[in-house]
Parts: sequence; C-alpha cells; structure tokens
Amino acid sequence: MEADQAARWLELEEKLAKIRQQISSKLENQKHVAIILSAVEENIESSQDQNISSNIVKYLIALMSLLDQVIVRETGEIGNLQLATSSCYLLDLIFHYAPKTLLRSKFAEILTKIAPFITDENAEAPLIRSAIGCLEALLIAQDAQAWNNTQDLSITPNRGLQGLLQLSLDPRPKVRKRAVEGVSAILSNPPAAPTAGHVAAVPVTIFAVNSLQKALDTAANTSSKKLKAQGAASETNNDIIRALRLINAVVSTGQWPSQQIEVLCDLLLAVTKSSDQYLVKAAFECFENLFKIISELSSDSTLAESKSLKLLDVIFSLTPSSSDANLVGSWIAVLVKGLSAYAMHQPLKCLSKIPDVFKLMSQYLASETPEVYHSASQCLVATVADAVKDELLLYPPAMDENTFEAVDQVLSDLSEIFVELLSVRYIHCAKEVLNVLRTAITKFRYRSYPELIAPLEIVGGWRTSEEEFLELRSEAEAVIAAAITSIGPKKVLSSLPLNLVEPSDSKPGRAWLLPLIRDNTRNTELAVFIEELVPLIEIYQAKCEQLPKESVQLKIFQTVLDQIWSTLPHFCELPVDLEKAFTDKFAADLSSLLYQKVELRTTICHSFKNLVETNLAYINGVYADDILLQQHFPVGKATEGLEFLKGKTANLLAVLFNVYTQTAANARGYILETIESYLKIASAEDLRKMFDNVCALLKKAMDEETGRPSKGQPQLSATLLDIVVCMSKYLPVSAYPALFSLFGATVSSKDALTQKRAYRIITRLAEPQAGAEALAGYISDVEKVMLVNSGTVQTSSKSARLAAIRTVVDILPSNHLDFIVQVIAEVILATKDVNEKSRELSFETLIAMGKKMNDPNGVISLSKVPGYNPETPDQPSSISEFFKIIAAGLIGESQHMVSSTITAFACLIFEYKDQVDHSVLLDIYDTIELYLTSNSREIAKSAIGFAKVCVLGLPDELMREKVPALIVKLLRWSHEHTGHFKAKVKHIIERLIRKYGYEFIEANFPADDLRLLANIRKTKNRSKRKEEESEGAAVSTTSNKGSRFMNAFDEAIYEMSEEEEEGEDEEDETRNGRRSQAKQFIVESNDNPLDLLDSQTLAHISSTRPKKFTNDQKKKLLQDDMFNFDSEGRLIMKNDRKVSGDDEDPLKSVTSGINAYLDAVKQGPIRGQKNRLKFKKGARAGAALNDDEDDGVKDIPKRAATNKNKINKSGKKGPKYKSKRKL
Repeated sequence: MEADQAARWLELEEKLAKIRQQISSKLENQKHVAIILSAVEENIESSQDQNISSNIVKYLIALMSLLDQVIVRETGEIGNLQLATSSCYLLDLIFHYAPKTLLRSKFAEILTKIAPFITDENAEAPLIRSAIGCLEALLIAQDAQAWNNTQDLSITPNRGLQGLLQLSLDPRPKVRKRAVEGVSAILSNPPAAPTAGHVAAVPVTIFAVNSLQKALDTAANTSSKKLKAQGAASETNNDIIRALRLINAVVSTGQWPSQQIEVLCDLLLAVTKSSDQYLVKAAFECFENLFKIISELSSDSTLAESKSLKLLDVIFSLTPSSSDANLVGSWIAVLVKGLSAYAMHQPLKCLSKIPDVFKLMSQYLASETPEVYHSASQCLVATVADAVKDELLLYPPAMDENTFEAVDQVLSDLSEIFVELLSVRYIHCAKEVLNVLRTAITKFRYRSYPELIAPLEIVGGWRTSEEEFLELRSEAEAVIAAAITSIGPKKVLSSLPLNLVEPSDSKPGRAWLLPLIRDNTRNTELAVFIEELVPLIEIYQAKCEQLPKESVQLKIFQTVLDQIWSTLPHFCELPVDLEKAFTDKFAADLSSLLYQKVELRTTICHSFKNLVETNLAYINGVYADDILLQQHFPVGKATEGLEFLKGKTANLLAVLFNVYTQTAANARGYILETIESYLKIASAEDLRKMFDNVCALLKKAMDEETGRPSKGQPQLSATLLDIVVCMSKYLPVSAYPALFSLFGATVSSKDALTQKRAYRIITRLAEPQAGAEALAGYISDVEKVMLVNSGTVQTSSKSARLAAIRTVVDILPSNHLDFIVQVIAEVILATKDVNEKSRELSFETLIAMGKKMNDPNGVISLSKVPGYNPETPDQPSSISEFFKIIAAGLIGESQHMVSSTITAFACLIFEYKDQVDHSVLLDIYDTIELYLTSNSREIAKSAIGFAKVCVLGLPDELMREKVPALIVKLLRWSHEHTGHFKAKVKHIIERLIRKYGYEFIEANFPADDLRLLANIRKTKNRSKRKEEESEGAAVSTTSNKGSRFMNAFDEAIYEMSEEEEEGEDEEDETRNGRRSQAKQFIVESNDNPLDLLDSQTLAHISSTRPKKFTNDQKKKLLQDDMFNFDSEGRLIMKNDRKVSGDDEDPLKSVTSGINAYLDAVKQGPIRGQKNRLKFKKGARAGAALNDDEDDGVKDIPKRAATNKNKINKSGKKGPKYKSKRKL
C-alpha cells in the first residue's frame, strides 16, 4: 500500500512541477496559479514531515483556507475571483490524490465550502469547471452508506450529484462538458457494495430521462410556426441534444438500469422522427451504446433477447434516405451493433435476418454516392463477420438437422442476392460487392459449397474477360482465392477449369489460376495435384522437349511448369487424404525427380517437410480453436497420417541422405531441414539402423580420405558428419556409446570441417532432456577429450568448441569444477578473437562459468589441475574465487593475455557486480587501474573499457574516491587519436560529469587538461541549444537511430555518446571552416529606390549577390548594338543587326567528334572534396584539358599559400581518418 501511495505522490509531484514552471508565464492566469502554489509550498516546507499522506493533507488544508478568504462572510459572495479560480484549480488537482477517508469524514464541510463557487452568479466558467472537478473527486470518495444516507443527514452526496446533473445541461459548452465527464467518472467508480451497480445510477437515469422527456414535450407542444417566429427552434433542439449527450455518457458507463431501457428506447425513437439530422445522429449514437450494454448482459437474460429484437425491428423501420451520407453512416453503425448484440443471445434467429439486411442494404448499394454505397458494403462485411457464429456452420451430427437446413436456406437466399448484386445495376460499386462476397465465402468456409458457386462463376467470368473488367482484377482474384482456401481447389476447378491443354473461345485458358492455387491451398486433397496437375506436367514436359532451347514458347511452357510445381508444397500442407494419395508410386516418382531434376529439389523437399511439420503442428494444438477445421479434419486423422508416414521414413531418409551427399555444400541446407523433420517421427529401430549405416560409411570415407588431398572439393566425411550431427538429437539411448566414440575419434582430426562438426555433436546432443542426461553420464570422458584436444583446435573450429564448452559447463556436476579452471584461459583469450561469433560465445561461456562457480555446493578440486600439488585440498567455489582464478591472467606472459583478461573482468563485473564483495571489486579495480599507464596500446585499450564499465556500473560511493586518480590516468591517453583513445576518454569523462557533477570533476581535473573539460561543457551546451532550436529534427534522428548493440554489456563497452559524435562533427566544422548561412539581397537601381510597401517588392529580393557594374562596363553595355532600352527602361531587341552565317552557327567550334567529346568534358562536372560533384566556372572550365594549348586560355592566378593548407608542413594538420564502425 505504501508503494501505491508513493507512486500516486510521484504522479502528483510531476503535475505540480509543471505548474511551478509557469511562474514566468506570459499568461496571467497560469502565472497566478504558480504563484499561489509557491506560497502554499513555502508554508508546507517549514514543517519537515516525510509522510506522504500528511503532505497531501497539508496542501488540502492550506488551499481550503484560501477558499475561506475569498468568500465575503456577510453576503456569501466571491470577493477575489482570481484567487478563487487559482485555489480551486489547485484543489481540483489535489482532491484526486487526497485520502478518501478524509474526504468521507469531512464531506459536509468540504461540500459547503465548494458549493458557492458553483452556485454564485458571478462565477466564471474556469472557476466552475475546477469546482466541478473537486465535487467529482469528493463524490467518488463516498461509500455506499453515505450514498444511501443511513444516518439521515441533511447534506448528502445526492445533493451534490443533483447540482452536478443540473450543470450537465448548462448552456455553457465547457461547463456542460466538464459536468458530463464528472457524472460519467462517478458512475464508473461505484463504491464497494454487494451489487456491481452504482447507488446513484437510478437518480441519474431518472434525471436524464425526465430532461429528455421535458425537452421533447416542449418541442411537441409548441407549433413549428410559433417556434420559427420566436426563434426558439434551435434552442429546443439544443436542449434535446444536451439531454442525449448526458444519456449517452451514462449508457457508456454500463450503469443504465435495465428497468429503464424500454423507457429510453421509446424516447430515442421519438427523437429519430425529427427532421433534424443532428438529433437523429445523436439518437443513433445512444442506440449504439445501448446495444453494446445489451450484448454484455448474461446470455440467459430474456430481457436482452426481447429488447435486442425489438430494437432491431425499430432500427430496420428507420431507413434514412440513400442520398443522406451523414445519416446513413450513423444508422448503419447502429444496425451493425444491434445485429452483433442480437447474435450474442439468438445466433440462429440473427442469422435468419441476414438476408433481410442484404436486401435492405442493396438499395443503398444502388446509390451513386460513394460514401453511401461504401458504408453499405462495410455494414454487410461487419454483419457477416460478427453476426454469424461458427457453431451454426457445423455439419450433422454436431448440428441438428433443422438448424443445418435453416443455414442452407440462408445461404441459398444470399446466393440469389449476390447474383443480383453482381448485375449491371450495381457495376459502379462492383469492388465493394466483391469485397462483401469474399468476406462471405471466408466466413461460411465449407458451407459455401454449393450455394455460393453461382456468384463465384460470375466472378470467374469477369476475371477471364480481363480486357472488359481490368479494374476489377485484384478484387476478383481475392474472391477466387478465398474460395480456394474455403472449399478447396477441387471444387473451384470444377467450376473454373484450367483448360491449359487446348484452350478455345468456349474453353478459355485460366493459367492465372495457378498462382492463386499456390498461395491459397492448404488442408485439401493431395489427389487434386496428382489427378489434375501431374498430367499437365507430363504434357508440357513433352512439349518442351520438342521445342528449340531459345524459343519464346519454350520459356512460356517452362514458366507454366514452374507454377504447377510450386503448388505441390501447399497441397502437402495438412492434406486430408494423405494415406490414400501419398502412394509408394507417387513417393518413388518424387524421389527419382530428386536425383534427376536439381531445380526441383527445393520444391520437393519443401513438400516432404510440409507433410510432417503441418501434421505435427496440428496435433500440438496450433488450430485448436478452429471448430470447423476440427470437424472437417479431426486430430485423430492427423495422428494416423503421421503413423502412415513413419512407415515410409526409412526409405525417404535414405533418398534424402543420398541427395544431400550429391548436393553442393552451399545449397543443401533445406535438405538437412527435411531430414530433421523425418527424424522427428522415425522409430527408434529405424534410427539405430540408419545411424549404424552412416557410421559405417563415415569410417570408410575417413579411411579413404586419409593421406589424400581434398583438391578443393567438400569431403564426404564432413558431409556424413553433418547427418550425424542432425541425427544426434533424436538417437535412442542405445546409440549413445557409439556416438561418444565417434566424437572422440573425430574431434582430434586435423581437418577443420571434421573437427567443427565433431564439437557440434555435443551441442546438439544436449538439446533434448534425454541427451543432456546421457551427456552428464559420460561427462568425465567428454571433459578428458576436450582437455586433451585443447592444443589441436583449428581456427575455424573455435566457435564450435566454445559452444561445446558452454554446453559442458551448463551440465557440469558441482564436484567437477576443476574443468573450468583448466579451460578458463582458452575462453579468456577468445574474448579478443577476430571472429565475432567466437567473442560472443566466450562472453556467454564466462557468464555461465560464473553462475556455475557461484553454486553453494560447488567444489574445486585443484589437485586435478596440472601444475598443482596432488595433495592440494579441495576448495569451495564462489564467484569471488572465480575472480581470483581469472586474476592469474593479469600476470600473463603476453600482452594479448593481459588484455583479454581485463576484457573478461569487464564482462564479469558488469554481470556479477551485485553478487561480489566490494572489497574484491576494489582489489580488481585497483589492479587493473595500474594498466592504464601501460605503454601497450592493446592493454590500455582494454583497461579504458574496463574503467568505463566501472564508471557506469559500480555504486557511486564505491567509485567516488577512485575518480581523481582515474582521471589523471585516463588523460594520459586523451591526446592519442589512434584507436579512438581520445574519443573513449572524452566519453568516460562525460559520464563522470553526469554521475558526479561538473564541479567535482573540475576540482579533480589537472590544470593542463582543463581545455578538454571546457570543450566538453561547450559541446554539451551547444547540443542542448540545437535540440531546443530544432526539436523535430532531433526526434527524427533519434527514431532513425537503431540499436547497435547485442546486449547491455556491449553497449556499455563500445557505445559512443551522441554528444561525443556531435562534438567531433563540430570540431571538424571548426577545423574546415563553417558554412555560411544563406543570405538575401535587395536589387534596386539608383534612379528608382525600392518601395517596401509595393506589392511587387518580393520580385526585388534575390538569394544571390547582384552584380555591380563599373562605369566602363555600363558604357559598354549601352554601346551594344543589339540591346537598346526605351524611355521607360524596357528592353528592345533589334533585328537589323547583320551577322555572318558562321556567327550564327552554334557548332562552329566543333570540328570533329573528338573535339565535341573534349569540349563536353571541359564543361562537365568534376569531383571535389568528399566525392561531391561540382562545376567549373569561368576560365577554369577549360583549363584542365589545355595544358598543352596555351593559345586560348589565360593563366589563372593561383591562391597564395596559407597556413591552412593541409599539405604544408608549417600549417595545421587536417583531421585524421576515423573509422565509423562500432563493435
């Protein structure tokens, strides 16, 4: 409970913090609220009470006292309206977090103080809204006794509620809205009582009904002419809408009493007779929520059934005009909700009304208004999807005959309606009709046949006549695809045959059906492929053999063949006739094709795999909720199918083994997946026989390959080992001795492929529980083999060996922990391996070792470790002892070992920092900190990473005293750019600043390096300004920045902060010169100064600097014979200038194709810095290619060399290359 209070206090504190920030707001009302809060908090802070509830009570008392001050005692009116508004606003916030016991005990007193702010005539809307919020929180806090007034008090919650209800009809919109929200919140939070309903639901309902009745009576008793004359028609309608809004809010809470439903329906029906569409729409919204409440009533409720049917009949009678798009949408929404509610209680009766709904909607589908017929189609889609229950679509005996025939009759009626909707009359909404048909076929599934075949044939004709119905192509295909999924391809092909052999006008070819069959076939007859498609394959195959290889027709036939074959895997997805269709002949034909047709291997293997996997998934309950599928294809039948396949497993696996050995190593993964699928269902006897055969072949292959070079081809032994690795998971226990013997024989192989697969045997075997238990039984032998072969590990086998070591560590007995001591050095070195997978596995293995060493029952037998005295006593294991073992690597002979050990410590401390004694952590830290001063870059780099982990992960109190010495050692590498040393150091210092504050770091920063600290501060401030200036851009950048790290440890080690990257970019900018911002210039003449009030001023604004002419240039322009200006300054083009034909020829300078090419190159773009294209300007445009022709090009003056020249030794060096790759 204390935790909940703390969470609520934090939520309140967050809201108060936002108000405090408004103390400098330019809006007077916001600023005044913040000032009042500040004054209240000054009084509260004088008492140092840490109790959360008492703090909230102090806020409450202080603010309530302010309310007393703003009320004039003599008159009872509000004296200071601004103070009252601010205080009430804060009280509204505090009341929702105040203890409910306090609000209950002081109800009368609090209500008396709040009431004047609601009833006072001078109260403005903001004040009333805040007072309503206070009243809402006060009423929610009351219990059932207070609502029932068991103590017969004069001031009761009902009095406050009546005032709230009166405000819910207030003319002021914001006040009315807040009051309605208050009523809704009160009813949504009923007090604890025996019943779920709120005690106040009845009075609220009565008030709402009376308000609506009064408004309707007023409208009915006054003639329309009189209303118009007095201008009161709109006011009467407003009263009705306000009452409807209140009713809608109450109904939405689910607290509307069932006894008042009939009264409400009568009133809503009276509203729907109005000519005002807004009133009718509001009534429809109430109906919609009412249906929702009815649907939530218990299924045995006779009230729910009768009311739903009555309301449906009424809604059916309220058909709006088909031209009123606004009203039709609301009416349709009510109709759909009504049907869904009715279907909850009477599914069969609701289903029988669906044809009536279709007939009713057909007149709206005939409308030419897009909004209307689209709404009608959506109504039909929702009706079919929600109002049809799957239980009604079952076949006898699961469904009685009468129900079955009733459903058939509905489907027959719907078929006739769909045929009508697919006529020319509804061609304008054909897409919408096809969408409804697709939904119906998908919903009715197997029952769609044969009733919905007639509309399906019409749609098939549309798709076949593609030229006439091109715009309906995708919708028509969607309908046919739904039919293939629901009733199966056999029934679809009986109505829409392929006709691929001899197509004609009477029998058009439908090759377009093949992709639809491929994508939508499942759980159907496999015989369809064998009987319908296999003959087509044979015919087209024969035709292909007679055609030349390069002919277009051959390519077309081959495409058809490929499409036919692509359907086979989907016919093999949970076939209903597996035992009948999958004959020995068919299996033999597919097997022979596996040998003969390499291009079909993927398809056939996928088919074989689907036969097993889909049946296994179905048996394991993947489709347990699909009652139609359960009846159509019982689970028992799938079990029988797997038993049938089990009998063919041995032969199929033999074929797959042979094909696997004949396929290239980089293109046979799918074959291994198929092999594994059949290994799952193979019997123990078959598995043992196949394993023995493979072992015999493997031994023979290894004997033949001994001493013979491989010549770049994959060795047969490695291929056979792949099969052994795959089989190891499913082998019976009796085969384990042979398997371990095989492991011991192959793990010492000098061939990397063989060795890698040998280690995978251990990893694979440990996956099932039985394999892990068997491995635990042979653990001593496995340990011995692993240790003996530690010196013969091939480079490419390291990752497989590490995975095997981790597997062994996981199942290691508590008295075999000496194995960890003997292999730990190998694992530590792997943390710096080139292979990323090896690095990841080494970290995972280290963590697993730490977990195993932390076992309270663990024992380390150091006497078994080479180099230790055989009489050394056993030691209990712990994570601290594990750290001591690893610490031996810090005095390793090589720098690589020391660096790897530091990296291993970084990983382990990040993982186990909460489980290790602080003294051990400090010892390790002090030791590794010394390596920061090492001259070896490799060691220092790992030490910097370790320091970063400690800064981020270790407690503040542990690291604070280490920070001064750490900073000095880190700054030794702050000037080293190679290997990102400077960036890493800078990032660690940034993290230190975040953790310990800028002042603390500055106080312990060496004076010589304060520039770096200042740079960090400037960079941070600059980035903060950028974020404030372009917040949207910052959000976009953050959203596009994906995760770059595999885990939290990698992020802690290798992450570079955003500030660091921004800082580097800014340093580069400063180094290379900042880009100037875009400038704008005003173009004006001396004769006519620019008039800034002129509408044409914008035309004189230029983004480029206007060219200024000298006096000589101006004279030259004026002397040009071709251009003259009149007295008004307009340009006059002269046509009497005589020019020679040569001058008019734009190709005069082009004497040959070579010259044209050279001229294009001269004028073309060149690549400058950062590989960007730029164009040469002026005389430079031709200078590049005129090195040997000095006639036409003047010498271009070169820029004077400056100190910024990157090549000049005296100048400042440019930025060095920095790799952007992150580990």
